[in-house]
Amino acid sequence: GGTCQLAVHQGTDFLFGGRSTDAPVSNLRTLMANTDPNSTTKKEADARRLLQLGGVLKWTFVYSIVSKFLKNLDDDASGYEKSIKQDWPSLANPRRSDFLVMSDTAKSTLQSSEDEFGLQINKIASSLDFARALKEVGRQKSMKSVQVPWQIHAKNSFDDNERWIFGGNAQKLWPHGKYAAVNSSMCILYPDLFNDLGLEEEDEADKEALSTGSSLRWKDSMEKKSLGKVAATLPLAKALGALVSPNLHSGVTHILCDLKRHKMLKWSSMHPLSIFSDTESGSRLHERLISLEESAALDRASKREESHVLLVSPDWLEEKWNENMFCFGRSEHTTR
Repeated sequence: GGTCQLAVHQGTDFLFGGRSTDAPVSNLRTLMANTDPNSTTKKEADARRLLQLGGVLKWTFVYSIVSKFLKNLDDDASGYEKSIKQDWPSLANPRRSDFLVMSDTAKSTLQSSEDEFGLQINKIASSLDFARALKEVGRQKSMKSVQVPWQIHAKNSFDDNERWIFGGNAQKLWPHGKYAAVNSSMCILYPDLFNDLGLEEEDEADKEALSTGSSLRWKDSMEKKSLGKVAATLPLAKALGALVSPNLHSGVTHILCDLKRHKMLKWSSMHPLSIFSDTESGSRLHERLISLEESAALDRASKREESHVLLVSPDWLEEKWNENMFCFGRSEHTTR
């Protein structure tokens, strides 16, 4: 017995949307966020009604309440005409899982009957409710969790004399613990996968990593290099204990790139671009490193010692990894 209308007004009972990413739904979300619920202006009356409704519902809510209504009719033997509005109004109370966009008012109202994942507090959950709740757990976890690389976590949360606990016999590039190379320093490795070299300041790059966990720059890596040897050997660098950064900043110690005749080479502004397999990328790296070198020279107040950046090839990383495999095999043989 309801009627469909194209605009929200004071007589509206429900507002339905298609998908949460649709432009009209996004606009309504913005409208709800910018509307003062305590306002009394006539201009915002329809927007306040939207907040009172609780937000934008999924179309599946209609099918759900009609299905429940028909089931109730089958179980009812009174024989007279009935309706959801008159006889079972509780069916028309939307739950958390029924909303595309939900207002703070609706969230507060539902707190007394549902938990944050949509499970009803005082009722045994059905298999469907439980599946929805698990999906919501995953959605919220993906939104909230920031997976910071363990190297950054160790660097920022532990003292030097405690960082050895992160170093196993595979972490040859991790400078702490009995398996570390003598006088080694933190290996911060930049892979030559990007057109844009990113942030120049180490502190800014660290803040980005701590706040987002994974930089959006990884999505912008060059398509032509995404299937190359640099990308293929990058997991080895992480497994060996290197801190991989998508920004070529002042703290980078190693650059993973394709070299023509070397596995490893100490960078110098005097080197010709011909040492790189890709001279275009090599030119960008060369210019950034010169810029960083000049900035370090000008910053007299910097406590940072003169850094020596190493250009390393995928073959160099594979060699380091194979050394580990040799050590593992020898250790296993000794144990037996």
